[in-house]
Amino acid sequence: MNFGNKNGYLDPGTGNALVAALFGLIGSIAFFAKNIFYRIIGKKEEIFKCDLAIFSEGKMYWIYFKDVVEELIKRKVKFAYYTMDINDPALELYDYGNPGFDFNQFKVKFVGTGNKGYSAISNLKEKNILSTTPNIGASGYPIKKPKNCKNLIHIAHGPRSVSAYKKYALDCYNTIFSHSHFFSNEIKILENKRNLIAKNIIDGGLMYMDSIIEKAKILQNETDGKTILIASTWNKRGCLQIYGSKFIKDLSNAGYNVIVRPHPYSYIYEKEFIENLQKELPNITFSTETDNLSVMAKADVLISDISGVRLDFYLCFERPVISLESETELSSEYEQADLTENFDINISEKIGVCVKKEEITNIVQIVQNAKQTKFINKNSILTNVGKSKFLLANYLESING
Repeated sequence: MNFGNKNGYLDPGTGNALVAALFGLIGSIAFFAKNIFYRIIGKKEEIFKCDLAIFSEGKMYWIYFKDVVEELIKRKVKFAYYTMDINDPALELYDYGNPGFDFNQFKVKFVGTGNKGYSAISNLKEKNILSTTPNIGASGYPIKKPKNCKNLIHIAHGPRSVSAYKKYALDCYNTIFSHSHFFSNEIKILENKRNLIAKNIIDGGLMYMDSIIEKAKILQNETDGKTILIASTWNKRGCLQIYGSKFIKDLSNAGYNVIVRPHPYSYIYEKEFIENLQKELPNITFSTETDNLSVMAKADVLISDISGVRLDFYLCFERPVISLESETELSSEYEQADLTENFDINISEKIGVCVKKEEITNIVQIVQNAKQTKFINKNSILTNVGKSKFLLANYLESING
């Protein structure tokens, strides 16, 4: 085998392999060191006792906890944060000093992944546990409600309906930090139907939405008056799958600047479809940015299906949303089966216009009309806008004995 010549030359393939191996070794060492470090931190567990814990499945959920974690640390409220992800940003709070924080009252611990992590969370000792994970304690779910937990507290991912949750997803929760009146009502309907003990429902708002609404304020003037964002969910329920390219071409030919933003999963699970659509629309911009706020800020109108992006867009910018008819029926595995109404559908006419399949040929006129119409105030959808982290911190502080 030829590894080189007497002049020390390495062929490109061998060189690349060695570099890749080197980086792999460095990454493994870094991961090992980080894992050991957080295990050492975890040894404080025996002497660190508190009544309040936060559980996170991983780094993608940090956006739902960040604000209240920082608020609790500032208030010197004693609590623990458990994560199933070694790369959770909460672990880095220690790494970077944060001189404004007093960590004597705060513990963060990586509990492991898979069955090890599930077991650790199922056996937490704290009486009050905050989580955004549905299904805890539900039959068949790997995370059980800890025996010592007297108050399991739920915060939602977004301003969505309970109907999209799996059945019984919140039945084992004791407290719901509700973001809207409709969410609270749906919880009560399910309680009555199942003869459950009434939950403590707190009208608190939604931290995640507060955060992006605040960011959106500085982007309000980016619109040019003629930009349309088409944001689709993925698979057969998505408007791109249902309606294809024709309505997009109609809007472009009418002089609108059209931006198409498929669901991130579309680039993975329906890659061929998206590639063919891009070929059919060579002059249309396809957005792939991780953060969709900047592209939403440019749009005067959003066109979507039943995607949750509709409420993100409306709550941030209060600009009209056009909801295209799509497949909305959820299987009997979801809470919608036990609810008489579907908020995600009913809200469509309050934040914009509903369009049936046979009306899609009139999309240009529908957009023009929607731009001239005023719809409901965002405070009718989301409660306590801008106050959520303070209200949640107040509650957690009050129950932390």
